[in-house]
Amino acid sequence: MPHDKVGNRIYKYRGVIKDVATRYRRSFPLTDKTAIQMARVIQKIYNDLNCPLNWPKLLIVDKGTEYIGECRDLLLEYGVKIQYAKSKEGNAIAERDHQEFEKHSFIQQDAKDLLLPLSKRSRDWVRSLRINDDNFNSAPTRLIGMSPNEAVKKALKGKKIIAKPAIKHRRPIGYDEPCLSHFDIVRYLLKPGELEHGPAKRRITDMNWSPQVYYIRKSLVQKNQPILYWLEDEKGNGPERSFVREELQIVKEVEYPPQWVLTN
Repeated sequence: MPHDKVGNRIYKYRGVIKDVATRYRRSFPLTDKTAIQMARVIQKIYNDLNCPLNWPKLLIVDKGTEYIGECRDLLLEYGVKIQYAKSKEGNAIAERDHQEFEKHSFIQQDAKDLLLPLSKRSRDWVRSLRINDDNFNSAPTRLIGMSPNEAVKKALKGKKIIAKPAIKHRRPIGYDEPCLSHFDIVRYLLKPGELEHGPAKRRITDMNWSPQVYYIRKSLVQKNQPILYWLEDEKGNGPERSFVREELQIVKEVEYPPQWVLTN
């Protein structure tokens, strides 16, 4: 985020806590990404009597250093299990929220820039954090069919919040989707640059599917969601992330090239 000076402090980063079920959001500015500051902010939010969020059982975070040390000790003290996202997709709700906030924030900055001389550019975004959160929490969310504020009230009464699929699938999903068995042999779709451990962009010579075959280690079936699969090889090793059916290729017969190709 642009460096926004408020008083004697210069805020450089925006953090967000978002409840997965209700989509309720609380944003906060940060002057740096230290574990001490992150711990203080998280404790302040969850101990705020005006905030409907309770200490969660599970907190999904990225692998940043701000979630270790004092921050990790604080979460463990309140019995919060920490899950580190294995990829950008694993933390997609927070990443998408940052994009939406930046879009609305930069619209306000552009409006101010029209009234400022060219030598000055607006960097304001901290002052609008609470207003932006209130507008977001009061607006209906498409996937749950209600506003986050309404969803929180229902959740506090013990009612379940069921979200619709983020995208419209052209196949059965959830409990109606055929599930792969543990005996199926599969290959998974490689990410750009995954096999070469290089930059995240695909070259025309890169393989599309993993050169090694795997078995289904476990699967997760949820209502209105595609089945998620975790893989492992014969030695019990495998990728950390999960896969949906479109990212897996069933191998009926495992056949490798002859060994003599290694000598040519």
